[in-house]
Amino acid sequence: MKQVQIIMPQMGQSVAEGTIVRWTKKVGESVQEDEVLLEVETDKTTVEVESPAAGKLSACLKNAGDIAAAGEVIGVIEAEGEAAPRIEKPAANTPHAKGRENEPLLVSRNVGGSNVSRDASLPEIDRDRFSPYVLRMAMLNNVSLQELESIDGTGRHGRVTKTDLLQHLARRPIGPLSVAAQVGKPDVSPDDLQSLGNLVPMSSLRRTIADHMVQSIHTSAHVTMVHAVDVTHVVELRNRVKEDFARTFGAKMTYTAVVLFVTSRVLKDFPKINASIYGTNIILRKDINIGCAVALSDESLVVPVVQQADRKSFPEVAQDLNRLIGLARSKSLSRSDVESGTFTISNFGSFGSLLGTPIINQPQVAILGMGSVFKAPVVVDGKIDIRDQLYLSFSFDHRIIDGELGGRFLNAIEKATAALTEESLSVTKL
Repeated sequence: MKQVQIIMPQMGQSVAEGTIVRWTKKVGESVQEDEVLLEVETDKTTVEVESPAAGKLSACLKNAGDIAAAGEVIGVIEAEGEAAPRIEKPAANTPHAKGRENEPLLVSRNVGGSNVSRDASLPEIDRDRFSPYVLRMAMLNNVSLQELESIDGTGRHGRVTKTDLLQHLARRPIGPLSVAAQVGKPDVSPDDLQSLGNLVPMSSLRRTIADHMVQSIHTSAHVTMVHAVDVTHVVELRNRVKEDFARTFGAKMTYTAVVLFVTSRVLKDFPKINASIYGTNIILRKDINIGCAVALSDESLVVPVVQQADRKSFPEVAQDLNRLIGLARSKSLSRSDVESGTFTISNFGSFGSLLGTPIINQPQVAILGMGSVFKAPVVVDGKIDIRDQLYLSFSFDHRIIDGELGGRFLNAIEKATAALTEESLSVTKL
């Protein structure tokens, strides 16, 4: 008997992986050459993978629901006699035919009007060096295959990582061709652009931020919900104790600190919001580390993180936040100050904005935006009253968070804010 490997097929040049839908044969069952063994699904099509040889299915290395990369071994057949696997013979004049001899025969089915077939004229891509994620990110940033291959990978065996590509994009010069490509006119010259105004290249940090934001939009299915929160009693409490608070704890009693403190408590009951997505898995983070976006004088942005915020008292949260903001503005943050965030708060209200729709800070799945505290007429018990209001905008990844969960999260923050007292904020003796 001879063992024959079942290989995950290459289903189109741009498709690097597929999901096992089901095996049509069980381990130990006999199979005939060309008999359908399993179904594989990609974002473009569903294909049936046929047996490369007659014999017995001896191993299924991937189960239904598992993801396998193109070229990965997903099963083994004990072939009868010395039978060799049946191969799909490329035409003799087909470019790049070499290296495709071991691809199993597959039958493509039209799904949703999209029938994917091999395009042998496209360039070969080294799947060992570039993950599907990196290839997608390169495509979104107009990085050619030749340019991608020039990047020195820091991953295992020289694999190009997401960080490698982001650093390359940050260092990428903005020359006439790339600028022309960005404005969608390949024949635009620098003189033409200068006639429109001053041509100012992005800084390295600004390019990194831009790439991160675009990457987030293309990664997460963004949805934003907004709640108006009555913070009249918080404003009154803060006005009453803020001076004593600053003297006692050496930190400002800010609305950002209050919202961060409340959010850290509420997140305990919403593990899917304090989470990350890894492939088709959800990681429910064990720590609650809340980042706070800080705008700097050079128009850049950093997000220092209050580690384990749920375990800290309000004065400790305020002190930690005050320290981190000071380090950020003096550009003295350490790596540990910005790592391990599980959730982010962005206070655009400090610039007078009432409402905004923040972008999720990857690989997190949600972000809370704070507007400016303002006075507005509100109906309370059938009467119009002037109250202090705060709009909270909650942007979340709709892949794992639904509107119902988002609404309950905002309601919980609203109720927790309404329940704040001097005692719960540890400022009773001030």
